Amino acid sequence: MIAHRQVPRYVAELPCAVSQPPGASPLHTKLVNLSISGCCLEGADALQVKQECEIAFEWGGRQFRAEAAVTWKSSRGEAGLKFLYIDPSHQDLLRSVCANLRLQPIGRPLESP
Repeated sequence: MIAHRQVPRYVAELPCAVSQPPGASPLHTKLVNLSISGCCLEGADALQVKQECEIAFEWGGRQFRAEAAVTWKSSRGEAGLKFLYIDPSHQDLLRSVCANLRLQPIGRPLESP
């Protein structure tokens, strides 16, 4: 899976909410890594591959939101999301968040979908 990465990942460890479909009651989960193009979640058993959703988390008192799609899911409740649309003001916040996080070392890939 690492061979597919086109942008760096950052260790996040942030609580987040995923609404499926966008605007529905959120699933509270944990964002474990983040990039400018997507993220990995833990505790995402309810998500399904190809499902569209909205992800939200808070950073420094500001709310980040993005439309996303589930690209993979593991048997351990992890899920990978690809951002589909991020409002320009939220893109700036995302870049700021990534700039303040620790780069995730390249190592053993997560379980394949």
